Amino acid sequence: MKKTIAALVVATAAAGMSIGIARADQGDDKGFGGHGHRHMDKAALLEKYDANHNGVLDPEEKEAARKDWEARRAAHQAKMLEKYDTNHNGTIDPEERAAIKADHEARRAEMLKKYDTDGDGKLSPSEREALRKDMREKHQSSGESR
Repeated sequence: MKKTIAALVVATAAAGMSIGIARADQGDDKGFGGHGHRHMDKAALLEKYDANHNGVLDPEEKEAARKDWEARRAAHQAKMLEKYDTNHNGTIDPEERAAIKADHEARRAEMLKKYDTDGDGKLSPSEREALRKDMREKHQSSGESR
């Protein structure tokens, strides 16, 4: 059952990746999915993967993007398992998922404390931009890329 669910998750994620890459080809400026998450926009996709510089992602270039995305996803999953799979069974169980959620909430609280300058309990557009700016600087200084 767990393997079936994992396979469905991977298939769904891969389908979303395909749609996002296709959108980049079709001029959707939101890139992968367009939901405002940590996804590349059209310009970033083209800059990174448009090897022949023709302004669109050809099938080979799309495949390169897909492989990079899958590798990043696998690395993230391995990192999560290493950190949270306390019983070392290769899956994140409900108790371990609760630990992830608790860590997420703690990080969220830290971010609110640091960036919620008006104290309303949420990030305004200008507060979000300050957070994004700091994150970009952090990732650039650490040598990370999308």
